[in-house]
Amino acid sequence: MQQWNASDLTDPTRQWPSIAHCKAIRYYILLLQDKLLYVDAPKVSLKAVLLACLLLSAPIAEAQVEPRQTFSARVAEVTDGDTYDVRRSGGGQVTIRLHGVDAPESSQPYGRAATRAARRYVGGKIVRVSVEEIGRYGRAVARVRVQGGDLGAMLIQDGLAWHYEQYAPNETEYAPLERQARNANRGLWSQVSPVPPWAWRDRTSGPGEMSVGDRDCSDFSIHAAAQSFFERHQPGDPHNLDGDGDGVACEGLQ
Repeated sequence: MQQWNASDLTDPTRQWPSIAHCKAIRYYILLLQDKLLYVDAPKVSLKAVLLACLLLSAPIAEAQVEPRQTFSARVAEVTDGDTYDVRRSGGGQVTIRLHGVDAPESSQPYGRAATRAARRYVGGKIVRVSVEEIGRYGRAVARVRVQGGDLGAMLIQDGLAWHYEQYAPNETEYAPLERQARNANRGLWSQVSPVPPWAWRDRTSGPGEMSVGDRDCSDFSIHAAAQSFFERHQPGDPHNLDGDGDGVACEGLQ
């Protein structure tokens, strides 16, 4: 677990993930209130701490995007191997579902490896997003390029994602990369019979879930709805709503 220091709260050079920052601030508020923490230089007032927490926990406006739109943005969060939140320079956040690629679910073998690889490639970096379409849950289905490379191609080449041929049949680059990874037994292809994530979702989602389809936290407006959906579809976490495995879904909605 990442460690926080009291002096970090007033360090303008510190890069904070918003949820972790707010949790750290709430922790120090409790300590300050209990008079267990004595903050020396720099001094931190309780009012300043509360204001910072309110600012950090404020919802980020969703940016509107359209098919065939291209823009640059910074990757704010990697949800899993093929889903990311990006923030545009002009303001607003966009949830991206990678076009033509399906990475293993987090509960699958190599699911977490795919997420780690995506974070290594694009986490916190400026990327170029080319929107192909708007998905049924309002996510932008898009190609993502980073430092001149195609992210989907990188993941497939590493053996950490499938070419999602059903939704990208004309993606000529991905199919040969998948064959190369399979022939080299890279990543998930080192398994005897790897299960494609679309088949895994059908297998683990439970009765009636086929009509609902895959979900993520961007599909819920309030935490109570996300938590209720998460609990109805246990055991397991087929929709990857509980990223840290603590039993609380979509903590960013709290």
